[in-house]
Amino acid sequence: SEAGKEKTMKRNSFCSTKVIWWLLLTMALVYLMMSCGERSTPTNSKASALVIKSLVIVPPTVQEGRTGVVDAVVEDGANNPVSGVIVSFSVSPSNIGYCSPQVDTTDANGSAGTVFTASAPGIAIIRASIEGATAKTIQVEVVASEAITKPLSIEITPAVLPADGISTSQIKVTVSDTTGNLAKDGTVVKFSAGEKFEDHDGDGYFTEGIDKLKYDVNQDGRWNAIGFIPSYALTQNGEVEVNYVAGLRTGTAYIKVTTNLDGYLIQDDASLLLIPTDSVAYIVLMPDQPRIQVRGTGGVEATQIRAICYDDNGNRVGADFPVEFYIISGPDGGESLDGVVSDSITTKTNPYGEASVTLLSGTKSGTVRLRAKVGTVLSASTIVTICAGPPVEISLTPYYCNIPGCEVDCVEDSLCACVVDRYGNPVPDSTSVYFGTEEGMVLPSDKTKQGCAYSLYISGDPRNDCIALVWAETRGEDGIIRDTCIIILSGGPTSVTFLDYPHTILADGISEGHVLIEVLDANDYFVVDSTPVKMHSVFGSVASGVTKDGCQTSLFQTYLTSEVLAQDYSMKYPDRDDSVGAVSLLTAKCGVESTTVNVTFLTGTTYSEKCSIHVVEYIPIGATVPVVVFVKDAYGNPLGGHHIVADQAHSWRGTITGSSYTNEFGEATGFFFKADVSVGVGVIAFYDEDPKGDVCIAFNVQIVP
Repeated sequence: SEAGKEKTMKRNSFCSTKVIWWLLLTMALVYLMMSCGERSTPTNSKASALVIKSLVIVPPTVQEGRTGVVDAVVEDGANNPVSGVIVSFSVSPSNIGYCSPQVDTTDANGSAGTVFTASAPGIAIIRASIEGATAKTIQVEVVASEAITKPLSIEITPAVLPADGISTSQIKVTVSDTTGNLAKDGTVVKFSAGEKFEDHDGDGYFTEGIDKLKYDVNQDGRWNAIGFIPSYALTQNGEVEVNYVAGLRTGTAYIKVTTNLDGYLIQDDASLLLIPTDSVAYIVLMPDQPRIQVRGTGGVEATQIRAICYDDNGNRVGADFPVEFYIISGPDGGESLDGVVSDSITTKTNPYGEASVTLLSGTKSGTVRLRAKVGTVLSASTIVTICAGPPVEISLTPYYCNIPGCEVDCVEDSLCACVVDRYGNPVPDSTSVYFGTEEGMVLPSDKTKQGCAYSLYISGDPRNDCIALVWAETRGEDGIIRDTCIIILSGGPTSVTFLDYPHTILADGISEGHVLIEVLDANDYFVVDSTPVKMHSVFGSVASGVTKDGCQTSLFQTYLTSEVLAQDYSMKYPDRDDSVGAVSLLTAKCGVESTTVNVTFLTGTTYSEKCSIHVVEYIPIGATVPVVVFVKDAYGNPLGGHHIVADQAHSWRGTITGSSYTNEFGEATGFFFKADVSVGVGVIAFYDEDPKGDVCIAFNVQIVP
C-alpha cells in the first residue's frame, strides 16, 4: 500500500544516515545477550521462600554519565508479589557506577527500584539481595559518552533535591537527529514529572486506561505527578531549558521528555531523587507491644519503642538524627530503657527515619508513659502496660466473719479473693477464681478485676456445725493455689457472762467501775457484731450498748458510775459501822438471757463539815431543849451505827445529857441541852466514838434572858 511504501522510505532514509552507529549498537546487544544471566548465591533449602524473581535495567546499555532504572521483583514460593521487603542494591566494580538509593522497599506489586548512574565505560554487575534469600545479578554495559549519539540528551542539575515543594532543578534537553544535527527552532518538547509509566499512546503524558504504570511510588494504583514541570517548551538552537520544582514526597521523580523529529516520535526518561529536608518537624512514637509482663515470670518482658521522625512535608527524615527517649512515669519497679538506669537514652535514626530503644519491665505492674524528642520537637506520649505475672498467692476474706445463719436460710455474706504474683502485683484482669464451701452454698466462680474476684456466700443446706469453711482457688505459677476462711453462723444469745465488774465502789457519785460482758450463742459461738445488751443497776448508773467484733470475741464493755446514797441501806449491826452503804444488783440482759452480780457501795469516815446538829437557835436561861445529831461522811452518805456521846468538855453555857447510836439515816436522838444562868453564846458539842468517827461535832447557840 501507499502508506506502507511511505513508511519503508522513511525507515530507509533514517538507516542510511549512519551505518556505523547501528553496527555498534547491534554488537553491544549481542554481547549483552550472551553475557547476561543470573548468578545465584547458594542458600539453604529451608531458607525463606522469598525470591527475587526478576532484575532488569532500562535501558540495557547506559552511556557514561547517564542513568538507568533498575527494577527488582520479589515473590513468595507461590509466585505472589510480596510488599514491604527491603531490597539492597550494589554495583561492582564500584568505579563503573553506583545505585541510589542503595536500599528500597517493595511496593504492592513486589517491585523495588533504584537508579543506576554510570561513571566509567565497562561492564557493570548490578546485584540485588534480600535477607535470607538468593541474590540476583544483571550485567549492564556502560559505553563512552562519544560512542552513541542519542536524539535526546537530558541534563538535570542538581539531580538530588529536598522534597520541600520549593527547591528547583534545571532540566536541559538537547534535541538532535542521529547524525548530530540539532532540531530546528520552535520544535515542541513535552515534559511530565511523576511516577514512571509506559507511554503507549505516545503523547508524552499519562492517559488513564491506555498508558501503563511501571513504578507506583505511593502504591495507590494510580499515576501521580511528583513536583511541577512545564508541560512543554520550544527549542532554540536545538535546546530547551525548564525548571522542575520539587514535590513534597520523597523518592524518585521520573522526567519523561517527548518530541517529534522529522515525523519520528522521540522519547526518553531521566530521574532525580527527592530526599527529606534536614530538620524534624514531628515525631510519631509507638510501641511494638502495648502490653508486656513483669520480669522473671515467663512472659514477654520487653518491647521496642519506635520513634518515626518526619519533616515539615510528612516525609520520613534520613539517617543519623539523634532521638532522646524518656520514661515520664512508671510503677518504679526497675523498668528501664535498653537496660540502662538513666533519665534518657539517645539513639540515631536509620535511613528510614526510625529510631528505637527497648523497654524492659521491672518487678512492679503498672503503666509506663514515654516520650521522645529531637531538639525541641517533642512527641506525644505513648503508653506501655506492664502486666503482673501468673498467680502465686491468693487470700480469701469474708465481708462479715459472723452472720446470723445458724439454722437460718438465705443469710448472705460477701467474699473477696485477692490474687497477686510473686512480686505482690495484682494479677491481670479476667484471671479465673473458683469458690467452694462445705456448709451452705457459694457462687462458684468469678474473674479478677484489679487483682480481686468476688463471690457470695448463702446460708442453707447442707448443714454442719454452723462454722462454714469456704475456699477460693486458681491456677498459679506452680499449680493450683488455694486459701480458706471460716464464717461463723451464729444463733441468738443464750449465755451472758460478766468477765469483769467492780465488786466494790466508793459511793461518792463520781467513781466508775469497768464492766465487761461476754455474750455467746447455744454453740458457745460468738454472737454477731452489734447484738444489743441492756444494763441495769439498783444503785448508780450504767449505760447499755451492743457487742463488738463477733469474730475473735463477742464482748460488750461499759462503766458503772457510783452515786451518793440517801441512807445507809446495809446496817447489819446497829452499834457499829461496817463501811457498807448498800449492795447493788447489776444486771446484764441480752435477748431473753440475763445475769446479775452484786456490787458493794462503800461509805467513808465521819466528816465533821458534812455533820449537823439540829437545836433551837435561841435558848432561854435555865431552859432544857432536845438536840438531834446527823452524821455523814465527806461525800454526804449517812453513817449508821455510830455511837454519839456528849462532849461536855467542849460545851459552853449549858449541860448535855443522853447518848445514842445513829440510825440508817445517820440520825442520833435522845439528847437534851440545859442552859445555865448566864446570857451569851453557848456551844453544844458531841463526840463520835465509832472507829470510823473519832471527831467532835459542835454547834453554837444563843442563850437569852
